[in-house]
Amino acid sequence: MELRHLRYFVAVAEALSFSRAATRLRLAQPSLSTQIRDLENELGLELLERNRNRVALTDAGAVFLKEARAVLARAEKAVARAKEAAAGTTGELRVGSMGPLTISFLPACLTRLHAALPKARISVQETGPSDQLAQIAAGRVHIGFVPGIFANLSAAKRLTVKEILRSPLIVLVSEHHPLAKRGTVRLRELEDETFLHILMYGSDAQRVWSREICRSVGFLPQFGNAASNAENLVTMVAAGEGVALIPKIAERTGTPGCAPLLVIDAGLHYSLCAVYDEDFPSALRDAFLRIVEEEARKVEELVGVKG
Repeated sequence: MELRHLRYFVAVAEALSFSRAATRLRLAQPSLSTQIRDLENELGLELLERNRNRVALTDAGAVFLKEARAVLARAEKAVARAKEAAAGTTGELRVGSMGPLTISFLPACLTRLHAALPKARISVQETGPSDQLAQIAAGRVHIGFVPGIFANLSAAKRLTVKEILRSPLIVLVSEHHPLAKRGTVRLRELEDETFLHILMYGSDAQRVWSREICRSVGFLPQFGNAASNAENLVTMVAAGEGVALIPKIAERTGTPGCAPLLVIDAGLHYSLCAVYDEDFPSALRDAFLRIVEEEARKVEELVGVKG
C-alpha cells in the first residue's frame, strides 16, 4: 500500500463518484477504479459499494476513510517539517561549549538564533575538546568550539575546522608579584614561574595549549596544581601559588589579589575554532555559524585584535 492509494480512496470516498474523483485527480477513471480494487484486494476488505447508479462507503470504508485522512495529514505535516528543517527554520541544534572560553559570544549567538528561529530546539553541552570532537564525529553534537591547538585531532576525525576568534593572551599574577605593576610582559620572562591551569570537564586543555604557546617562544613551562574552575584559579594566583596564562576573552573583571599582564610577544594569540561535520549538512547549523562569526568579530574588536 502506498500513499497514492490512500489519496485515491479518499478522493472517491469524499466525492462518492469515480468520475468526479478521477477528474479531481486528473486520472483516467478506469485506472482509478483499478487502483481502488487493488487496494481492496490488498486489504481483503470491501471499502466501497458501487453499482451503475451510486457509490457508498461500507462500514469498513467509513473507518478506513477516517484513518486514511489522518495518515495523509501526518504525511503532509512530515513533509512541511522536513522542508522547514531543510531551510534551517526549525529542527534541533546541539552545541558543544567550553564555558569560560565561549562566554564572550555564545549567549549572544544563542539569543539571536532563538529570536530569528523560534521553532528551533537548541541545547548546549559543556565538555572538553576531545569529548566534543568524539560527540561531533558520532553525530550527537552538531557544532562545537575547541582551542586551535586541537585542529590536528579534528582533522584525524575528518571534521571541518574554522577559526572563528583570536584573542590576545594575558598572564594573571599575584598583585604582590614583582611584575604586577608592569601591565605587559614577554612570555619568556616567566619561564621560571610555576604555571597554574584549570582542569574542567575532565580535560587538561588549558595545560595543553599553555604548554604549546610557551614552547613556541623557547621554553617548556613547569606546572603546579590544577584549579577546578575559574574562581579557584584566580584564588590560587592571588595566593601566590603561581601564574596563569589565559585568553583575554576569558578575563574576569574585578579579580582582587590578581594583576593581569598583557602578553606582547609578536604573533602570540589564543585561537578558538568552530568544529563540525561537513558531511552532514544542516541549514540550522550553518545559520548559527554565520551568527557566531558576526558575534566573534565584535568580541575581537573589544579585546583589541588587529588585522
